[in-house]
Amino acid sequence: MTKHPNGVWIWVLSKLRSDYLDKLVERRATRVYLKVVDGASDPMFWGFQCTPEVVQQFKSRGIEVYGWGFHYGTADVDAQVAAVRQALDCGLDGYILDLEGHVENVSTHPRVEALLLALRPLVKPGTLGYTSFAHPGFHPRAPWRILDQHCDIALPQIYFELFTFRPTNEEEVQACLESQRQAGLTKPMLPIWSSSPDAPQPASASELQCYLRRFPGSSIWRLPHVGEVGGKAWVLAYDSEALVVAGSEQLSELPVLTRMLRRGDRGKEVKALQKALNERGLNAGPVDGDFGPLTEAAVKALQKQAGITVDGIVGAETWGALGGSFEFDPTPGETGLRLKLANLAQQEAAKGLGWTGPDCEAEKYLKPLRKPMQDRKHIGTKPVFYNWCAAFVTWCCREVGIQIPDAPDGFWATMALVESWKFWAQKKGYWHPTGSITPRRGDILVFEWFDGDVALDHIGIVSGYTAGEPVIRTYEGNSGNRTASRTRLIANVPGFIRIMPE
Repeated sequence: MTKHPNGVWIWVLSKLRSDYLDKLVERRATRVYLKVVDGASDPMFWGFQCTPEVVQQFKSRGIEVYGWGFHYGTADVDAQVAAVRQALDCGLDGYILDLEGHVENVSTHPRVEALLLALRPLVKPGTLGYTSFAHPGFHPRAPWRILDQHCDIALPQIYFELFTFRPTNEEEVQACLESQRQAGLTKPMLPIWSSSPDAPQPASASELQCYLRRFPGSSIWRLPHVGEVGGKAWVLAYDSEALVVAGSEQLSELPVLTRMLRRGDRGKEVKALQKALNERGLNAGPVDGDFGPLTEAAVKALQKQAGITVDGIVGAETWGALGGSFEFDPTPGETGLRLKLANLAQQEAAKGLGWTGPDCEAEKYLKPLRKPMQDRKHIGTKPVFYNWCAAFVTWCCREVGIQIPDAPDGFWATMALVESWKFWAQKKGYWHPTGSITPRRGDILVFEWFDGDVALDHIGIVSGYTAGEPVIRTYEGNSGNRTASRTRLIANVPGFIRIMPE
């Protein structure tokens, strides 16, 4: 039986720190999962980062290289096989298929099976795997039987730091593992733990290290790119016997934050803040518990790196960028619903869901507005595709308790139309033209692509923004018929919707 060491995933090799090989050796990594194929790319094979020379560089340092690629259950099976074959010819030690949400459409299942049957003789025995949803009970239409039958290993994406369905991370992990067993899956499970650079409540380094040790063969998604703040992958040790990370890059654990921190504040939480900033190379001054000008400047530097609002005030976003958790209403006088909205939108964006038919998971966004649209004779009774960016925002708002009507009083269209959102927001006093406010996480923004018409074209939810920058980060639905995290130009944003408590 193949022995599987702990590993770490790589998305874009060229965006890593230049000394990534030295750092991987220092972190005692002996396996990486390198992206080599994307079924939606042209070409599918990522030859710009998967070459015999690159693979050999890893191997010369004692690091196995497994390739991985996105697969969508599409009909171009031969093209996918050819792309994987090109990757394997570079000397890969194994291959992992990342099955996207499209395969929840049962019509894709024969194509998934045909792909696996074609790949089986090309990949070394014991090294063909799949990665997909963490909890099969939530995704019963995925081709679990086919995957279990034809693959050697399963790498469920147990991204507990992004989940909210159980009270604790450990309960979520156990629920996912139990669901895998209940689904009758028999292949060895090598969980993937998320250490996302922009997670709202990131897992701590010690927590991730504990899971790596408890589950030999598990891995971390992913090595952060240069400039990304929050991911812990570079400070973990990847040998299964490691308990904690030793050395100069070990990061202190932060206490749970229970208040906003700003210039002039004092106390233990300020001291922890200063220590954490200094450990990350941001000069916060002496660790004396006094939030002075040096500490404020270091906070602003962190916020700029993280792409969040630069104001020098430590709230939920900034504390989360340092790897801490929080238990307070991050916006005094408000309900905190906007933060909940952004966190939910982030979770949904990470799924990359696309609408492929009435039985797919993304239908949950479109379905609530179908009947109101049918009643107005805007669509027929058949559940077909419609532009669903606004339906995504409507669904997210309602899920966190924000009351959104099917249609604004006095307007002709439902909230499936972006113009309806502007009309409703203006009536409620929520509308703010660009330049009148500083966008914050959880605000809603609308787009006009300057295509010569007067109608708004798109809508999303703000992920983060640095004042004065020309771009803004978003979570969106129907971005190329997928939920996604995007970076957009402020020049294309005519206004923002900031929902306030009733």
